[in-house]
Amino acid sequence: MEKLAGGLLLALTFLMPLKFGTLAVMPEATGLYPGDLFSWAIISWPAHSFGLFSGGLLLLLAPAAFRCGRELFSTPAGRTALLWGVGLPAVSLIGWINAATFDYALGETAHLAGIGAYVLAVYLMLARRPEWRAVYWGVLAGGMLCLAASGLYQYFWGFRETREFLEYQMESGAAVSAHMQLKIASDTRVFATFVSCNALAGYLLILMPLTVVMADRWAHRFEPVKSSRIIFCGISGAMVSGTFLLARSRGSYLALLLAAALLVLALPMRRLYRMILILLAVLIVAGGAVYIKAAGRGFASMEERVSYLNTSARMLAEKPLAGYGWGGFFYRHMQLKTTDSDESAHDPHNLVASFAAQTGVAGLAVVLAAILYPMFLIGRRVLGRKPEEGEWPLFALFWGEVAFFLHAMMEINLQIPATMAVAGAGLVSALITEERPETSPVPAVRLGGAALPVLAALAALWLNFRWIDAELKFDRLLSYARPMSAEDQKRPPHFTAVARLLRENDAAKPYSPFPWEAAGDYYLRFGDVPAAEHCYREALKRSECRPAIYRRLFEIEYARGDRGAARKSLKRMYELFPTNPRYRELVERHFPELLAPSR
Repeated sequence: MEKLAGGLLLALTFLMPLKFGTLAVMPEATGLYPGDLFSWAIISWPAHSFGLFSGGLLLLLAPAAFRCGRELFSTPAGRTALLWGVGLPAVSLIGWINAATFDYALGETAHLAGIGAYVLAVYLMLARRPEWRAVYWGVLAGGMLCLAASGLYQYFWGFRETREFLEYQMESGAAVSAHMQLKIASDTRVFATFVSCNALAGYLLILMPLTVVMADRWAHRFEPVKSSRIIFCGISGAMVSGTFLLARSRGSYLALLLAAALLVLALPMRRLYRMILILLAVLIVAGGAVYIKAAGRGFASMEERVSYLNTSARMLAEKPLAGYGWGGFFYRHMQLKTTDSDESAHDPHNLVASFAAQTGVAGLAVVLAAILYPMFLIGRRVLGRKPEEGEWPLFALFWGEVAFFLHAMMEINLQIPATMAVAGAGLVSALITEERPETSPVPAVRLGGAALPVLAALAALWLNFRWIDAELKFDRLLSYARPMSAEDQKRPPHFTAVARLLRENDAAKPYSPFPWEAAGDYYLRFGDVPAAEHCYREALKRSECRPAIYRRLFEIEYARGDRGAARKSLKRMYELFPTNPRYRELVERHFPELLAPSR
């Protein structure tokens, strides 16, 4: 059973970058749920389905913990696995206390439980069979090369195929927004199987060095070795670095450069050489800034991230004990943001700030421990000297993790299952030693050691199953409320079906405003204004801090001549999102006196 579970875990590891580069905790939308097996083989899978796989595999590997007992988690690798597998999901529960929309709280804990289950499963596998570590790293590298191949295919052929498909959809009568048409026509930043180019770059940062090192190891199996090394390392290096460059993620470039600068500082070399390399890095950063400005991309995204950090710091200062709750950043940032745009980010794009702002000081402490504790221990082994022959994979993995965590301070890597799972499991694998944990002769001790993995597995399975079940129901409702295909968009009104699906959704997650909001949009689209207004007010009962719903209510009330109610809705909309230029324009046009108190 242990070998079977280990083999399945390696298979999941290989598939992660190909199937789980999706974005978790998006309750206002759903993943893709096609009706045929061929489509499932092609598409990325719903983010929360990862927790079902990782939880199931952890349950299969739990007997390994029973044999060893609590001693299993007394090693550095074991403590790191506990921080990621139990600490992060457990501390995320603090974010339930002040959550204004419970969907975000449940989704975040489910997501972290799935990641934690994977990290624990990898630890149990490698603790029992440390000789499998090289195999695990090889599987990571193999999946990475497939991901790079996907990215290169997208650049050379995929974008053209996407444009042709879009043209076909539009000819079939599907409504495609002008923004989406422009994006598909002009944006050629590679994202491969991931949700965005930035998410792809985060994953690449972790494993690019390790992939080249593992390719070098594979080359030693072929004669002549010297030529094989050139071919293997050259091809793998070109594939992963080419995909990384084609992603054109400015944050990842900066993270890689900072990691390279730290590497230069850490390596033993003459001071003159070190100063030359540091000066070169400064010139590269300056040149990159000039290029970004000249290319017209500007620094708006950088300004947004500074605004995210400002909001996060304010949130931690205002509610240090329990934070604002998961999803709280979305609502508070709309009020505090310092940039003049209608963007409403759901996450501070910073791994540490996300926990700090939404779970308080406890979350801040745990996430810092989960990062710094293993990085410190690995760093002690690799810093300040040239790696020996067998240490190159460890060296490569350490610096990949350094680059990734720098990138995670400016991007939304927290919500990507594949990226976070590999980041955590990579740290654990780096700390694995050849010594196997001893088997405890005391049954009670063995049972105590197995309890945590079993509970973690059950939590991942139950939370993510509940999420997927509710998401499937919501997906069926959205096929009516916000149809994507031309066939669904031509469907005649079917109020009975929508009412039935709304009841199903409300039974599955009675705390959620999103099914009510979607149903309200459906009724409004077909002219049933009273039903739409009822749905919007039901949505606000479940989550009061939603400015877009107040805008819809304003439009309904203003159209029927109820200026008092319309003014009240518009005022609340503006209070929730005062920095949105479109909302401000709406207030100026209809009730300009509402702007006076904010001056």
